[in-house]
Amino acid sequence: MRIISGTWRGQLLRVPKGVRATTDRTREAIFSILGNAQDLAVLDLYAGSGSLGIEALSRGAVAACFVDLSRQALRIIESNLAGKASSGVTLVRQDSLAFLRTIESTYDWIFCDPPYQGIDFPSLIRTFCQSRALGSHSLIILETDRFHSINLPQELVSVDQRKFGDTVIHFIKRSGSGNQELHRA
Repeated sequence: MRIISGTWRGQLLRVPKGVRATTDRTREAIFSILGNAQDLAVLDLYAGSGSLGIEALSRGAVAACFVDLSRQALRIIESNLAGKASSGVTLVRQDSLAFLRTIESTYDWIFCDPPYQGIDFPSLIRTFCQSRALGSHSLIILETDRFHSINLPQELVSVDQRKFGDTVIHFIKRSGSGNQELHRA
């Protein structure tokens, strides 16, 4: 696994044992759709290797918060960030749902790549609705497999959805938050 583009392009990323990381191909497609990360603040939930947040930093994001319950994952993220500018980087060892319930900061992009098995997707979606992390201009990039359907309440709207093999990427925002411009990659 490697960083696809930006300042750290081509640098290898370590992945914790047992973690299903977003593939390079899928990550490249996500960032082609999202466009410019310049000066954005990103949140990487269920961070694993941190590949999504690190990719955003490499592409110009100014702040990234990595949340994972695993000490091993956070150590690997720290290792993946070694030697790179780390101002604006926060590592949080906490359950992602608990983090969303207590955070006061708002993020531009919220990457959410939970383990497909054992995650309560309806609870995750309800928590997003109530979280301050999701502001009026925020965008959730939620990864699921093709077997998990996502039912959005009226507070959230799907901006786009893409399939990559068995992986489905959902682009979600708050209802009534205006147009979210995505590239049509």
